[in-house]
Parts: sequence; C-alpha cells; structure tokens
Amino acid sequence: MSRSGASRPVEPVRPSFIAAFTFAQMGAFISFMPLIQVLLPLKAAALDPAQKALVLSQTAFWGALTASIANLLAGAISDRTTSRFGRRRPWLLIGLVGTVLAYGAIMLADSRLELILGVIVFQLAFNMLFAALLALLPDRVPDAQKGRVAAFLSLGHPIGAVAGAVLVGGLLASEASRYAAISVVLVLAIAPFALRLKDPPIAADSAERFSLTGFLKGLWVDPRKHPDFALAWISRFMVLVAITLTQCYMLYYLQDALNYPALFPGQRAEQGLALLTTVATVANVGCAMVFGMLSDRLGRRKLFAAGAAMILAAAMVAFSLTPGWAVVLAGFVVFGCGAGCYYAVDVALVSQVLPSQDDAGKDLGVINLANTLPQALAPVLAVWFLGPSRTDYHALFLVAAGLAMAGGLAILPIRGVR
Repeated sequence: MSRSGASRPVEPVRPSFIAAFTFAQMGAFISFMPLIQVLLPLKAAALDPAQKALVLSQTAFWGALTASIANLLAGAISDRTTSRFGRRRPWLLIGLVGTVLAYGAIMLADSRLELILGVIVFQLAFNMLFAALLALLPDRVPDAQKGRVAAFLSLGHPIGAVAGAVLVGGLLASEASRYAAISVVLVLAIAPFALRLKDPPIAADSAERFSLTGFLKGLWVDPRKHPDFALAWISRFMVLVAITLTQCYMLYYLQDALNYPALFPGQRAEQGLALLTTVATVANVGCAMVFGMLSDRLGRRKLFAAGAAMILAAAMVAFSLTPGWAVVLAGFVVFGCGAGCYYAVDVALVSQVLPSQDDAGKDLGVINLANTLPQALAPVLAVWFLGPSRTDYHALFLVAAGLAMAGGLAILPIRGVR
C-alpha cells in the first residue's frame, strides 16, 4: 500500500464507464484538434498573410511551452487534491470553464501578441482539464483492460481531428460559429462525465502536501532506476514531433505545394484537409480497435507500437515527394493506420511503466511533455527546414519520417512490457 492508500486498480471497469470516458476524450480532442489544424493557421494567415507560417510557429511555440508546464503542475496538484468532490473532478470542471473563455480570447485577437496570449490562456485551462482526464486511466482501469480501454481512448484523437476538420473546415464558414461549435461539444462531453464520475476523495492526512520544491525534484525520473519509463518517453517524443510536423503544416502543404484550389476549383484547402482527415480517421479507428485489443490478447505492446511508427514514417516519405492528389490521399490512409495503432498501444504501454501509482498524475504529466514539447519543437524545425521561402515541404517531411523511425526503434529495448 502506498502513502495515500492508492494501489493499482483490480476491479474491472464497466462498459458504461468506458463509453463515457471515451466520449469525454473525444470531446476534448474535438475542441483541441480544430484549433491546431484549422483555426490557428487561418487566424495566423488573417493577421499576416505574408508571414503566416512564422506567426503560426511563434504562437505554437509559446502555447506548447505553456502546455508543458501547465500539464505537469495540473497533474501533480490533482494527485494531492483533498477536496470532498474528489481529486480529478474539480480540475475537470475548472479547466472546462477556462477553456471556453480562452476560445473567446483567441477569436477576438487582432494582433500577433493577442493571439499568443489567447493561446497561452487556452493551454493553461485545457491542460488542467486534460491532465485530470488522462489520470483516470491508471486511477480506475486494471492492467488487464488497459489495452482495450486505451484503444477506445485513442479514438479521441482521430475522431476529434475529423469531426473538427469537417465541422470547422467544411460545414461552418463563420469564425464565431466555429468557436461556438467546439465550445458546445466540449461542455457536452466533459460536464456530464465529471459530475457523474466516481471520484472518491482522499483523506487530507494521507495526501502528501504540494510544494514547489518537491514538485521540481519530482520532475526528474532517474532513467537508471526507471529505464523503461525513459525509453517510453523518448519514443513518444520523437514520434509525436513527426506527427505534429505533419498535422500542423498540412493545411499550408495543400495550399502551397499541391495548390488544392487550382486542382479543385471552387474548393477551399480546408475542405481538402477535412477529406484527408476523414479518410485517415476511418483507417485510424479500425487499426486502433483491432491492434489495441490484440495487444491485450497477446500480452504484447512493443512490436505493435514500433511497427506503427515505421508505418507513419512510410507515409511521411510519400508526402515528401509532393505527389499528386491520389497519392496524398492514399498516404493519409497509411498515416491513419500507423497513428491508430501507435496511439492505442502506446497509451497502454506507458500506463504500465509509470514509476508510482500515487504520482500517476504527475508522472503522466512528465510523459505528456513528450506530447507538448513536440508542439514547441516542431515549429522551430518547420521554420528551419521549410527554408527562406517557407515552402520546402520535401525536407520537412523527410525529417518527420526519420524521427518516426527513430521513435519506433527506441521502444524495442523496453524490458518491463513485452
């Protein structure tokens, strides 16, 4: 038994919990992915058409830096929250309100500085919510179900991406309606789940008090003592840099490299992105479910996760060739398969190599740095490899492919998980 009485869960979770948890995860991504893929690129282009890639890179950098710190703090604080409403529930609700308010700030921004500040506020609030949400996996789900539940949770990313791209990029044309739509989705997904969540409070005398010194010391997870955790972090970091480079600059790729409006007169590049995202999502969902459950049945994670990273690399190599539309469309099917398998299996793998059940929120925050730091690094790499013209997508996608391959290889030495 640990200091707070927390131990690894053994009671199986019910299908109703898995469904509600999955829907909450989807809602979070539906609110997040359209902002990153569509709304911020369009806002950057509206503020400075000539330097849109630079404006987007600067905004993404400061947002990702904020997200890295906010997620760590939110996870550590929620681990030690002794509210009678539970450890995770208060932060789900506070983060929900703050995120909706941040959307308004981003929409109303009319300068580069205001846009950056709006994104910083968004990342602070959203990561309060997301850190608490993600911590429920080790809180509630036993190891025997982690692959299955992780497979369902992994649907959040692709379905969030496609729903956001279709809703924001295809169906809704006005800026206000787009921000209103993702706000409503987030509220409907998170509020009922948080209010009905079984989140028993922990006794105040059994919880370690939060201190900034202790928090900073706790950020260092000794790779000599926890090598599997370190390897899982390195792998996710490199694969996520590759995925972030691909997703964040795909809209500009369609505009500048493929000249989508010329290929399909009367169509916007956002509509092309919506179609690609839809195609990738179908492949993503199918692969996530099949391989997530198969990894549970076989008791193996590493082979699936490493293979998925190689599949992602193959798709990125195809994009680097700036082929015709048909090849890009096929490449997105491959990309979706790789991403679906990777997200499903990697989440389960990571949850099994956490150093401490008591500090699951904080440790997941450390792992989440492998999600947020790529959002800071990717814009820097993009500005560098896109070149002075900001249109050298060949180099950009080749770098992404190399990172995905390296991330897949980093999984193989993990010993604590097959």
